Amino acid sequence: SPGSIAVAFDLPGETVRHKKYESYKANRSSMPDDLSSQMEKIKDVVAAYGIPIFQKQGYEADDIIATITHESLGKGFDVTIVTGDKDALQLVTERVKVLSPHPTGDKLYDADGVLEKFGVSPSKMVDLMALMGDSSDNIPGVRGIGKVTARNLINKYGSFDGVFDNVEDVTSVSVRKKLEEGRELALLSRDLVILQTDVPVEIENIPERRAEPDNEALKEIFKEMEFTKLIKEMEPCEKSSVKMIVVSSPEEIDTLDIEIGRSGMVSLRADQEMFGYAVSFSEGIVYFVDLEKTGDFHDKALGLLKKIAGSSETVKIGHDIKRDMSLLHTCGIEIKMPFFDVMMADYLLDPSLTGYSMEDIAIRRNLVFPEKEGSPSKQKVKGEQLMDFAVPRDNFKVCGMCDVALRLYGTLDGELREKELDKLFFDVEMPLITELSDMEISGVGIDTGRLIAGSKKIDAELKVISNEAYALAEEQFNINSPKQIQGILYGKLALPAGKKIKTGRSTDEDSLRRLSSLHELPGKILDYRRLSKLKTGYYDSILAFTDPKNNVLHAKFNQAVTATGRLSSSEPNLQNIPIRTEVGREIRRSFKSKREGDILIAADYSQVELRVLAHLSGDEKLVGAFKSGQDVHVFTASLIFDCKTEDVTDEMRAAAKTVNFGIIYGMGPFGLASALDIPQAKAEEFISAYFERYSGVKDFILETVNRTRKDGYVTTLFNRRRYLPEITSLNERVRSFAERAAVNTAVQGTAADIIKMAMIKCGRHFFGKGTEMIIQVHDELVFDVPSEDAVIAASDIKEIMEGVVDLLVTLEVDVESGPNWRDMKTVSF
Repeated sequence: SPGSIAVAFDLPGETVRHKKYESYKANRSSMPDDLSSQMEKIKDVVAAYGIPIFQKQGYEADDIIATITHESLGKGFDVTIVTGDKDALQLVTERVKVLSPHPTGDKLYDADGVLEKFGVSPSKMVDLMALMGDSSDNIPGVRGIGKVTARNLINKYGSFDGVFDNVEDVTSVSVRKKLEEGRELALLSRDLVILQTDVPVEIENIPERRAEPDNEALKEIFKEMEFTKLIKEMEPCEKSSVKMIVVSSPEEIDTLDIEIGRSGMVSLRADQEMFGYAVSFSEGIVYFVDLEKTGDFHDKALGLLKKIAGSSETVKIGHDIKRDMSLLHTCGIEIKMPFFDVMMADYLLDPSLTGYSMEDIAIRRNLVFPEKEGSPSKQKVKGEQLMDFAVPRDNFKVCGMCDVALRLYGTLDGELREKELDKLFFDVEMPLITELSDMEISGVGIDTGRLIAGSKKIDAELKVISNEAYALAEEQFNINSPKQIQGILYGKLALPAGKKIKTGRSTDEDSLRRLSSLHELPGKILDYRRLSKLKTGYYDSILAFTDPKNNVLHAKFNQAVTATGRLSSSEPNLQNIPIRTEVGREIRRSFKSKREGDILIAADYSQVELRVLAHLSGDEKLVGAFKSGQDVHVFTASLIFDCKTEDVTDEMRAAAKTVNFGIIYGMGPFGLASALDIPQAKAEEFISAYFERYSGVKDFILETVNRTRKDGYVTTLFNRRRYLPEITSLNERVRSFAERAAVNTAVQGTAADIIKMAMIKCGRHFFGKGTEMIIQVHDELVFDVPSEDAVIAASDIKEIMEGVVDLLVTLEVDVESGPNWRDMKTVSF
């Protein structure tokens, strides 16, 4: 919280340093257009915050900062310079520090910090940079003298001048020669590095106390720029003023029951350990029910919770209701609809945000949690008391979240209806919570013996690969250490170095694949990493999350993660298990029924995204291909290769399949060329031929991009929204990504909605019948089915999934069954 702030900007044009050295900053690329176009707006924001701006033609911002620092010290101020430029480190003293911002953590440099980082004191930073140069500013320094050599010279001879005064004493012949030949450039470099402290700027314009921001001006700017979150942050937050009532008698339970029944809605939050629960039906008042009490009170308290959760007339309001379902399940309590999940409401309103915690949502809606002051009494107080003393510290947050959820309910419900998202919310996302909770609670049977054996087998293979790698390197090394691999590949074997990273040269997958054509060792390292990833990411991970008491895996399925509306999976991630490799297929073989002798049924939508594309685009040829029952990839191949369908080869079909799906994901000529390993010109021909034949698809893509550019968001067939403000960016790469995302979201998001609706219908159809939905992976649903019900269940699943929505083309579902997720056979109907 500094007493005063000032900001310095560079101005375009030459500076005094360019006059001294024409090549100064010559290797700097120009500022990107989409940044330079915003500079004046940035200055408007800074000025509206009451922060004085300093800039001077012919001088750099660094020199202005140095001047302000020098003048401020003379006025008795301590100074913190905020910059990522190491030039400023020469200004560090006991009263001057440099704060270097960085995404992974800011670094505050004092004198000790400079010494630790660069090996010299701040007063010697000019000398150091004069010798080693600075590539970012094109300051030459002494050719061939790097940071370490420069540091050692300065520490030995005391200064820049000391080095050149004693150059004949330098023991290294090559270093001495470099210094002798580079003296003039070193002197020039020192002159360029020294920051000026006499720039003619009016230091008096900096107030001794920070000025108040001009909130009206800021609101106008933020409104123009559509910075809605910043506008809300400027408004005073509504601090929840909460009174807590501890319910401590059976009579109070009865009264609470009557009040909840009258309200028709209740915010509900259970303690993580089920020590108690909080309910609220009136803003500012929360009732806490302690489940640790025994006897008649405990039974009545649990009974009330069961009644609230199971009521078909009372709306239950909460945050991450699926989490509460899991908690209450341990007590034999089921939360039934209707309910309102504020996390899912906020996600549906904008699925591109980074967090949907209760705190995140509250801040976005201008609410703050009540702060706890003082130490609460350990003795529970009967009846109505202030929150500070009525609720134990451990349960305070439970009560606060209960109140805030109730306050958010009306706001979020209104926003959903305003944006016509209420049908998707109440008819799809809310019912889906029940199905996902049931899936997680049911779990899937795991053949742990098979996984353990597979993990041990990979261990043996990893040992063999390691020994082969050591033999190729002619020494043992840590095959998991990128640093040691760098030393072997780029040092000992002298293989051509790839891209530079902070720790040296890259040993990532692309680099190793490039080097594998030159030497066997990189290929071995790739083999080792691939197997190691499978072992830790799947074999060991699945085992770690499997309940050892019954060998059942209860993986999580998450609604509020992806921007397209697709579900994600975690603990572990079941959606990334490879299915095209033998190891991946072996992992799937370990997934089986929880009941001995029963089977799994897997139902997978066939080409659902292409069918959605056909519906959304209305393209006659694509719709016709599906309606006539043709193999759409063969049909596409016949169009882009201009031949009869019977003349399409497997290679032509594979290429057409890549084009078909590539179009959905916005694949351009470069990406298609890479995917098919063909020249880019040929890829361009394929794409041109595709759009020439499927003109309706081309029109759909253009219309979707244009509509998204106009509205700022794209919608699915069922009105799911994804905001894409980047679609108007001046940066072509950023804009192109947004255009691809718009098309992909319209198609993939619609497909995601379809499978969610299918899950709801399947869950309701099989409720209480023994067949359980246990896994969802993209377009596939997996069921645990009693073997005697297999035929009927398979038929019902196919019928439900294919009939969940009417499109211009019919949905088709491929159904397989078997003893496990791998060994399955197609079910014929």
